[in-house]
Amino acid sequence: MPPKIYTISLNSSIDFTFYLKDILFEDVNRIEKIRVDPGGKGMNISRMLKKLGEESISITFIGKNNGKFYKDLLKKEKINFIPIKISGELRNIYNFISQKKVLRFNEKGPEIKREELKKLWYILENLNFKEGDFLVMSGSIPPGIKKNIYAEIIKKVKKHNLYTVVDADGEVLKEAIKEKPFIIKPNIEELERCLNEKIENFKKLNDICIYLINSGISIILVTIGKNGAILFSKEKIIYSKPPEINFKSSIGCGDAFLSAFLYKFKKGKSYDECLKFAVATGTAKAEEEGTKMPSLSKIKKILPFVKIYEDLKNFIFI
Repeated sequence: MPPKIYTISLNSSIDFTFYLKDILFEDVNRIEKIRVDPGGKGMNISRMLKKLGEESISITFIGKNNGKFYKDLLKKEKINFIPIKISGELRNIYNFISQKKVLRFNEKGPEIKREELKKLWYILENLNFKEGDFLVMSGSIPPGIKKNIYAEIIKKVKKHNLYTVVDADGEVLKEAIKEKPFIIKPNIEELERCLNEKIENFKKLNDICIYLINSGISIILVTIGKNGAILFSKEKIIYSKPPEINFKSSIGCGDAFLSAFLYKFKKGKSYDECLKFAVATGTAKAEEEGTKMPSLSKIKKILPFVKIYEDLKNFIFI
């Protein structure tokens, strides 16, 4: 039985993306096109895995009234999910895109009640995990849930010997790191907020990541936007640079990146191959509108133009 990938999306969303010629203040903004997607970082990972032909199981809260609409969006994309019904509503996210610039408005999400959170723990306790499965915890935490939730989940599933993966920000990431997840995927800003210090050069970044690797984290994937990503591990440190593209949307690029890395890693591919494919996928995502995930054929077209570097002595990431 091959390993399974489970994703947890605690703060799922309905993503509305509006395309405008210009964004004007104190004037009328005319919307030229709208798209609606199921959102939430954990859910985006499942959506991208589906595009790659990899089935996953996503655990998500489902709103009382807008939950049916959200489930319909997931069913349209044939996503496997375990719903947890809540009395509140899933948050809406509004993205306004004009001339390669994005203006985002995110609702904070529903208040999760104690009995609703108990349902999550019940599901995690009763899932048929086996050694080598992946559990991906990604995204923000809605009101009513403590910042150490990912740390508590890692602690809970440790007995199963899973590959635990965390993509989070600030205090949530800081708490998760204490329980030594197998992979973390911060960008520079998220790492800065987690550590409460400025990362101004590669030496500083390298020192921090090596310290975290030595403390028990196996792989750190640091994304640096249009400049690509760096992989830190005990075995090697490598950088992957994407080509120039026809940019449309940065939303969900990190999720696409992480999905692709896990897809290749699950198949036993080398770090170089995993990182290169991940950067190609994140780049392909940037050419798609809203949070639409790219096709495998589009990723394969970009892949030959993605570079891998192992000599980072003179590397400047800003």
